Amino acid sequence: MKAQFHLPLATYPDASSFSLLQNAVDVSLHQKAGLTASIPQIRIEPVQPRFPSLLDVDKMRAEAERLSKDNGTVLGQTLRDYAKKAEVELEIQPFDVRQPFVAQTLAVLSRAYDLSILEASELMRPLIESVLFESGRPLLLFPADNFCNRIDAVAVAWDGGATVARALAGARFLLERVSRVVLISVTDDKQIDERSRDHLAAALRKAGLAVEIAAVQAKGDSPASVIQGAALERKADLLVAGAYGHSRLREFILGGITRSLLTRLEMPTVLCH
Repeated sequence: MKAQFHLPLATYPDASSFSLLQNAVDVSLHQKAGLTASIPQIRIEPVQPRFPSLLDVDKMRAEAERLSKDNGTVLGQTLRDYAKKAEVELEIQPFDVRQPFVAQTLAVLSRAYDLSILEASELMRPLIESVLFESGRPLLLFPADNFCNRIDAVAVAWDGGATVARALAGARFLLERVSRVVLISVTDDKQIDERSRDHLAAALRKAGLAVEIAAVQAKGDSPASVIQGAALERKADLLVAGAYGHSRLREFILGGITRSLLTRLEMPTVLCH
């Protein structure tokens, strides 16, 4: 069955980057997947000020909606150009949505696809959180200005927990085209279930993959940066990690990894809630 990837795009107040478009096309090409982009055209409800104001509210509303439309047009055409050049099957789905519900609507749309693709940045954090926590699907997150290469080696941030097990299951179709997996555990961050890790390694080897086990120590550094550093040192092209919400702030947690995995992402990472 051909995988289907989803590209939720932002058009207001900031637009998604062209590097995200290129990465989405490249990873779809390498994985032989179809790609669907959802492009919101925001609608802002008219507001009647209670008191006289020097601001032209109607003009501001019209300009915001026009900016969203213009950004969507540019993103759509650029994506078509990238996909045509790469011969990637592409569908573009524009839709109207009221401004407060953009992220929620994109999360709901993401439920229909095998994987959603976004770019890590603080500006896009509300969209990232909605897709990650509300879509029920894996999220492939790219660092800003990072370009996708063929995925041949995958690192897994393994702590034996259910969240990373679900992330690994969600990214299973990506493993079908790789030759090597690195299981990375931070041993001084939390108790690691070595027996569970060894069982996973054995199962992956039976599936035909070369498996390396890496036990590393944070020594006071951020576990997120330590895991990414170990993955990059071992020439991994992709990191798979679990994520779950914590309190109303919904911080990203993977054992001792905080939201630095979002703000300091160094390599393409699949997250799954």
